[in-house]
Amino acid sequence: MLTRTTLCALFAALAFGAQAKETITVTGSTSVSHVIEVLAETYSSEHTDTLIAVQGIGSSAGINAVKKNAADLGMSSRYLQTEEINPDIETVTIAHDGIALVVNKDNPVNNLTKTQIEKIYHGEITNWKDVGGPDLKMAVVSRENASGSRFSFEDFMGLTQEIGGQTVSDINPQVLVVNTNGTVKSLVSRNKHAIGYVSLGSVDDSVKALSFEGVPPTLANLENGQYKISRPFLMLYKPAKVKKSAKAFVDYLVSAPGQTILEQRGYVPVTHTSAVN
Repeated sequence: MLTRTTLCALFAALAFGAQAKETITVTGSTSVSHVIEVLAETYSSEHTDTLIAVQGIGSSAGINAVKKNAADLGMSSRYLQTEEINPDIETVTIAHDGIALVVNKDNPVNNLTKTQIEKIYHGEITNWKDVGGPDLKMAVVSRENASGSRFSFEDFMGLTQEIGGQTVSDINPQVLVVNTNGTVKSLVSRNKHAIGYVSLGSVDDSVKALSFEGVPPTLANLENGQYKISRPFLMLYKPAKVKKSAKAFVDYLVSAPGQTILEQRGYVPVTHTSAVN
């Protein structure tokens, strides 16, 4: 039987072990966080003195968190805008991802063109019958303004306009805006009227991914450059302030083991991005 003294010593040792772990905070893109959580779990299992806390709150928030020293590492699923570029911040591309248009699995539509997508998100096409589908009103879903997925999607599709020297969103104000890839998939999976877009790496059998301009959204097509809706996955940090443990995790992400996991999860490794770029 354990004595009171032994129990106290055991609890003290456990408490010390928990306190001895160094915490790395990683904040930003919900698309990037989807796979970083997996990589962090694998890394922490091999580096037991390191705890990695991942929070998906949007690319813009991740960039700002690093700028303000509120996080060790930031995640972005879009390139930085001119006003966000800071010489104190290092940007590392860890992979490339696609953006897939998704609909309900019962929707017979299999392909959309860029022109059709523009008209859908501008509110000019509102019924599925206008793109070869059933006579159903469309329920169009987008992401929040801080989302890197939304920025990359709108930039590629031409769904922006210039106002006062600023590039702003030009989608139909009646579009339903949600916060995460998971919410988009949940809405689309339960609604035959719905269409949205998500990270290609997060597509699963709960939804149906559409071809774009006749090209299916597959890893192979993204890698060979045939599937055109692509964007980077970036990690950001301040070299002058970054913890050694945080820099070691970034190095792991671009190492062979990290890149293998990224590829297994449906992303294009940085060593295979000549066609994507």
